[in-house]
Amino acid sequence: MLKVDWDSSNSFVDLGSELVKGRLGAKGPASDNLMQIGQGSKLSGSVEFLGNNNRVIIGENCHFRGDIVVKGKGQTISFGDNSTTVGVYILCQEECDITIGKWCMFSREIEIRTTDAHSVIDRTTRRRLNKAQSIIIGDHVWVGVGAIINKGAVVPSDSIVGAMSFVNGKFDEEGVVLAGSPAKIVKRGITWNRSRRDEFTLEQIDHWKC
Repeated sequence: MLKVDWDSSNSFVDLGSELVKGRLGAKGPASDNLMQIGQGSKLSGSVEFLGNNNRVIIGENCHFRGDIVVKGKGQTISFGDNSTTVGVYILCQEECDITIGKWCMFSREIEIRTTDAHSVIDRTTRRRLNKAQSIIIGDHVWVGVGAIINKGAVVPSDSIVGAMSFVNGKFDEEGVVLAGSPAKIVKRGITWNRSRRDEFTLEQIDHWKC
């Protein structure tokens, strides 16, 4: 069952989802926000807008379980086709975007956030050091349990983020394992598949590219 807690200035567009349950909400002066879910997708959790003209777009054949909070204006969170989560908290704030590609797989207790939510300040200049930044996660990325994808992160396609890792850097080499805190490349020349078997055909390995 879906509970919608906002006025008519905000929109929910269902393009043929399989299941939507949880809460869609808007607090304070929040208007012209859009929540859209694609054909065959499932949503279990909450989406909350605190601001104006924001977008949360879930693609086709997805299963998103978790919570999304969007604070600010003119921001977009996109979750690509055929991607899934077990338990993810997403915080999008300070006029940044979060882009998640197709065929991704997220485990549980994962955080994806464009901001630290508080300031780190240089005493000499009195300027904030930890400014918010957008996040990009490519296609076919597997993120392990307890990982944090932090502001400014770029995670390349066809890669793995190890459990409990903290990713705050920009990576462009595909087919790698990122692990550690802060995360770095610990293995190259890999890919992954949702099934378990001893050997895979090239077609099975590259099915997500079709």
